[in-house]
Amino acid sequence: MLAYPGLFLLMAGDAVRYSVGWTGWGVLVTIGILASVFFLYVFDSRATLRRLPPALYLLVFWMFLSALWSSYRDQTVMAVSLQIGTTLFALFLANQFGWRQLLNILANITRLILAASLLFELLAAAIGQIEPLHPNYDGAPPSASYLWSQGNLFQGERIQGIVGNANLLAFIAVLGVWLFLIEMIVTANSRVVPSISMILAVAMMLLSRSAGMNVAMVLITFAALVAIVAEGKVFAARKIVYQRASLLLTAAAATAIVFYREFFELLGKSADASGRFYIWEQVWGLFLQKPVSGWGWISYWIPGIEPWEGLAVINGVPMYQAHNAYLDVAVQLGFIGLGVFLWLLAQAFIRSWHVAVRHTSPLYLYPLFALLVILGQSLTESRLLIEIGWVLLVVVLVKSREGFAELEPMGQSTKLTKIARFFRRAIRKLVPGKPEHKGIHYPPGQQVKSKL
Repeated sequence: MLAYPGLFLLMAGDAVRYSVGWTGWGVLVTIGILASVFFLYVFDSRATLRRLPPALYLLVFWMFLSALWSSYRDQTVMAVSLQIGTTLFALFLANQFGWRQLLNILANITRLILAASLLFELLAAAIGQIEPLHPNYDGAPPSASYLWSQGNLFQGERIQGIVGNANLLAFIAVLGVWLFLIEMIVTANSRVVPSISMILAVAMMLLSRSAGMNVAMVLITFAALVAIVAEGKVFAARKIVYQRASLLLTAAAATAIVFYREFFELLGKSADASGRFYIWEQVWGLFLQKPVSGWGWISYWIPGIEPWEGLAVINGVPMYQAHNAYLDVAVQLGFIGLGVFLWLLAQAFIRSWHVAVRHTSPLYLYPLFALLVILGQSLTESRLLIEIGWVLLVVVLVKSREGFAELEPMGQSTKLTKIARFFRRAIRKLVPGKPEHKGIHYPPGQQVKSKL
């Protein structure tokens, strides 16, 4: 009753705002927050609340405290209130559902958004560009980026989907790839729907053409392989696996930094990462003015508020985020807030990795995958700090602190064995081989002549 509409509101927020306006969106958000509080109160949530890490308390407290020195105090209080409200919804999900139930819910809502995005883009391609029903501009759109959909499905350009943003659509598609993959492996029912969903997710990922999410896809694949290989090994053997993986990752990162122009060219981007270097330069200059405490929490920058208004304008379009979650936290909360934020992310990664590697079921890989998707996105977008990015972070943080006794029973075989068995069966269905030899039975008294 709350999980599906709440997740849609957070994953496709622009679709809601374009449809019912900011006032309607605000009403829906308020209802969602009140409903989250109600369910946390009605259903015993004490165990879930006890799992909240100190780093999360400290980060939210520092956000609230920043109102004391913020030059836009009212907006800071509003932003912190939304942060707390989003956290409460995440706690509702963590308290109400197990990991398998959350997989089903997340996969279903992702499937819905991707399917709706495809239909929406088909409509836009047929009738032309689609403007928001409640636009945040007067008159004609200042640029094509203000459109709900530019109708690019058959034009060879990036599509935006129902979420109205190509980068966000790519994020949802990449998240969907991993959710549907795990869904196919662990489900006991028909795998037709997850298989079709996987094809849809890959198609939307390619059509949205997000370089950042393509890099995230490679990193998650690499992490998945390391997690699977490390399972079941003694500590000394796992340590060797981690060391080799770290060396390989460091070498790849160093190569990308040294040859960054060629790297961005390979990804189909300009040498300045589509203007992000310029944005980061402007935000860094602002950070240096107040490096300790920051300018005050505001989450996504609110139009008309100094010093964010006009800070970074590209091709006539003002930016309202730093396009890097860590830089946004640093400029708003200073290096103190950034330190707490990094502590929080480190806890989430270590605990989700621990669950993914130690448990034998492939089911427990997807929390790590979801975390890696939002971490990958955080390098070029700041959406980790709001809406679905923040919800996934808090859910992984809280539920990964559950004891193994509260998880599904451990199996006798490793994840690698189960995944290999799944793919062998899938290949046999696609490429039928020789029928299995079950032996030949001869009538009594009949002798078999040797061919030797």
